[in-house]
Amino acid sequence: MAKLPPDMTELSSYIDKDLKLRFKLACTAKQKTMSEVITDLIEEWLEENENPSPVKKEKGEA
Repeated sequence: MAKLPPDMTELSSYIDKDLKLRFKLACTAKQKTMSEVITDLIEEWLEENENPSPVKKEKGEA
């Protein structure tokens, strides 16, 4: 097993075998590692979901 840099950790998940194969092929076609794409996707998701902006109430609403 390769030694990870000190600021990295492993993430494990279960997905459908066909989905993993499609993902791996698409990453290879783009010359990106699956880890790079997963990191980008998680960062994007966090930007949208980690600190959601409060919903403004209209006048007259409780």
